[in-house]
Amino acid sequence: MECFKLNKLFLIAILSVMIIQSCSNDDNSDDTDDDIVVVDDGTDTSDCEQQDVVDGSGVCDTDLDLTPSVVITVDETAATRTIETNSIPDHQIGTFMNGDVTEQNETYTVTTEPEITGSLVSLQGDNGPEYQFGILLNGIELDPIAAEPWPHNGIDDPDVNWDWNLEALNVPIGLDCNYSHVQPTGKYHHHGAPALNNLIVNATGTEMVQVGWAADGFPIYYKYAYTDADDATSAVIAMTSSYELLTGNRPGDGVTAPCSEYNGAYSADYEYVDGLGTLDETNGRTGVTPEFPEGTYYYVLTDGDEFPSIPRSFVGTPSSDFLQGGGR
Repeated sequence: MECFKLNKLFLIAILSVMIIQSCSNDDNSDDTDDDIVVVDDGTDTSDCEQQDVVDGSGVCDTDLDLTPSVVITVDETAATRTIETNSIPDHQIGTFMNGDVTEQNETYTVTTEPEITGSLVSLQGDNGPEYQFGILLNGIELDPIAAEPWPHNGIDDPDVNWDWNLEALNVPIGLDCNYSHVQPTGKYHHHGAPALNNLIVNATGTEMVQVGWAADGFPIYYKYAYTDADDATSAVIAMTSSYELLTGNRPGDGVTAPCSEYNGAYSADYEYVDGLGTLDETNGRTGVTPEFPEGTYYYVLTDGDEFPSIPRSFVGTPSSDFLQGGGR
């Protein structure tokens, strides 16, 4: 009987060694299947390269030795509003590797009688950015669309795919704390709501604050609006976007389109979900405002860490002064 017990213990010891050896062999296997990721639909994503994203905006450490100039005039007969600006901001900005901010000579004219057309006009077309979104009251452009299409070899690449354009808010393209940078022409412009804009800095959240005009003539407000859009006596609250980040993997093959996980690196990583937030597909709503007590459609800038921050389409007809053509 004692012999049987010893044999049994011996067998258990042998089996334990075999199991440990088997696991060790698996861990040190040269099988390259460990590097292959298979998504739910069976797609092999082993060759997918993920685009880096940044966490937050950059730094503002520069005071410009230039004087801002902006003049806004209204022609009631022509029903137009004209903004003349040298595009110099009245606040601190970042330091940019690709050039210095210089004075511009820009004139934008928008209608004072905008109308909702019933169909949206996108800021991005089939061949790249087509419109800037609008102009702030301090004369700085709102220009959210980047010119960074897949496969990121330049806009003249024969395989360029504008359906997958990098999202400027989330990728390392040298934005400062205002989600802004400078174009090769020296023009400073915003890709997201500028944190140091004076009207935004002084916004208390207890009243609506108009900060600019959209290219289609409708007003732009920063973040806060009435709880009841039609009641100016209702509480003022922070508006929220109705866009959310997709989950899973992008549908591309890694050659003609990206196939890595949705992480916000591309504008197409987000989808509009009706009713998710307080704002519609163009980050706006219809209601009364201090400047329009009878009501109007108005756009809302949400903060730069909340996509889209600056709207990506118009409900009205944009002025041709905001056309920029592909690749700007």
